[in-house]
Amino acid sequence: MRRVLGAALVTAVALAAGCGSSPEAGPTKPSSTLDAATTAPSTPPSSTTTVPSTPPSSTSEGPFSRVGGWIAYSGVDGIWAVDPVLGERLIRLTREGGDPISWSSDGSKLLIRRRLPDGSAGLSVLEADRTETRLTDGAGGAATGGSFSPDGSEVVYAAGPWGRSAIYAVRSQGGAPRLILRSTRRVSFPDGHSALANAYHPALSPGGRRIAYFDGMYDHSHNLWVANADGTERHVVLDDEVSASGHIRALTWSPNGEWLAFTTDNSVYLVRPDGTGLRRVFSGGFVSAPAVQWSPDGSRLAYLHTGQTCVSWTGKDEDLTCAAGALSIVNVDGGYEQVIEGLRTPEVAWIAWNPRV
Repeated sequence: MRRVLGAALVTAVALAAGCGSSPEAGPTKPSSTLDAATTAPSTPPSSTTTVPSTPPSSTSEGPFSRVGGWIAYSGVDGIWAVDPVLGERLIRLTREGGDPISWSSDGSKLLIRRRLPDGSAGLSVLEADRTETRLTDGAGGAATGGSFSPDGSEVVYAAGPWGRSAIYAVRSQGGAPRLILRSTRRVSFPDGHSALANAYHPALSPGGRRIAYFDGMYDHSHNLWVANADGTERHVVLDDEVSASGHIRALTWSPNGEWLAFTTDNSVYLVRPDGTGLRRVFSGGFVSAPAVQWSPDGSRLAYLHTGQTCVSWTGKDEDLTCAAGALSIVNVDGGYEQVIEGLRTPEVAWIAWNPRV
């Protein structure tokens, strides 16, 4: 069974009726049905196949109290959140552009990747009252993802220039970062030279004891690793299975810590932290959206399709705007797909599923 929702135009009458009372609530355009290919895993990581439909949490102040269990996404005019149950319900969290990377476990903080004027990318923490703390400024190289510690006090992230990208931790209130690990693997090239692999897209386990991350050359020669949270006892989870040419992104743990999900240029995969159970869950239609996220109960996965037609009015890649994209939410055992259409996103867009329901 498959359900398709259009992101509807929200009128003043609808706002008065309770579809969204915030001044940041706003419209997107509905569009036609978008087909998405799905391939069910042979053994589901979770026996639960429903999405909680409880009202948004009221444990945090400001707009975040209204988006508990919602999915934040990169929009062309700010960062938005969409209700995964009623796809026409949208709230804008901030007017400034950026990519939502990860929520804290209590839903009170949102880790954001901001594009900076020099072309790099830095990380910030957005609070429920819309105050923002800059964690990295891009001076050491563009940040490539990150996640909060279980108590929200720290952020683990990867950043650094080509050939020296490493994984760091920093207080979520700001401060000096501390080095966790660097890649020690060298990648050989056909002409005989070699280079040190970069470390990227780290993800802390739900309990905060382990870090999963990739190393490689960003678009080829990937390895998937798991290490202790302090960088010790690292071991390879996947080697040749993911080393082919192409991008690999959006590494994230299931809420119970039993599975990892990640995307390639055209597929979403699951694998256990010990390297067993690798399977492609679904594929097709990503363009370059580097996003996959687990539902709070671990029964579903969300991934983003950006629009198939992208135009840059300035000629710069960072200014590419695409036709309306769509968000697909599927059960990890197949069986059901929900599509929320009409989301206006840049070409490279991220999502983050708020864990509070």
